[in-house]
Amino acid sequence: MLLPDEQEFLQYITENYSARKRPAKKEWTFKEHFNLLPEDLEDMLIDLFTRYSIEHSNFVLDNYFESEIFWWQWKRRKQWLNRPLKALTLEMIIESAKAGKWLYD
Repeated sequence: MLLPDEQEFLQYITENYSARKRPAKKEWTFKEHFNLLPEDLEDMLIDLFTRYSIEHSNFVLDNYFESEIFWWQWKRRKQWLNRPLKALTLEMIIESAKAGKWLYD
């Protein structure tokens, strides 16, 4: 388990996930600063949860990002179309790493 040092965390994000190696800031939201496919985003979050020993059983990705809805799920599309999504920030990951568990859902 790595200690949740903010600078180390931001350096790790910069080296591994930041476009053009722009220095990551804890205020960054995943939607604005990481242009990732859903499966890549999921891999990134699992990497961070694992690396920083964050217990994440209560984390729900659908609270932060649009779900992939297939053509046969057209009835579900109406439910998901206008629902508000929460912003997911690097600071939320940092604070959860300090606590050792996901704090926000």
